[in-house]
Amino acid sequence: MSGLLGGMLHPLAMPAHVLALLAIGLLIGQHEQRFIPLAAFVAGLAAGLGALASAFATTAAANVLLVVTTVSALLVALAYPVPVLVSVPLVAIAGAALGLDSPPEAISIAVAIATLIGTGIGATLAVAIVAAGTGFLGRPWQQIGVRILGSWIAASAILVLALRFVRGQLL
Repeated sequence: MSGLLGGMLHPLAMPAHVLALLAIGLLIGQHEQRFIPLAAFVAGLAAGLGALASAFATTAAANVLLVVTTVSALLVALAYPVPVLVSVPLVAIAGAALGLDSPPEAISIAVAIATLIGTGIGATLAVAIVAAGTGFLGRPWQQIGVRILGSWIAASAILVLALRFVRGQLL
């Protein structure tokens, strides 16, 4: 598999990344103005991938990503209209943590860069598709389904965080 294609599929192969992409996409989908939070996610993702390409240490990125996923999913489950001043930093942090938690497994620098670019494209497309799909769900029973999905994502992320805490991997 080429570096670009492998990078595009990387966020969909990691369970914690899939949960984060779903939670962020659902949160962005609940906004009237979806472009601003989506742009913040892309900026955070680019910053995280850029820091990773600069050989930045990524010790707590997975834990930060799980915490942000939990908060985002709980906000979706509550169906509270989140102000842009709250959602923009939240999705930017999620993007940065996702980028930092996506180290490429490549032999050459060119393949590693292609993998990082593919990861950015794949994560952005996934969040944009979920956000656009959520925007079409306007009926009350559909909104209940979105809230249920948000609660399941939050519960899953909390369970993973608890397991990491018990194993001593959280702190």
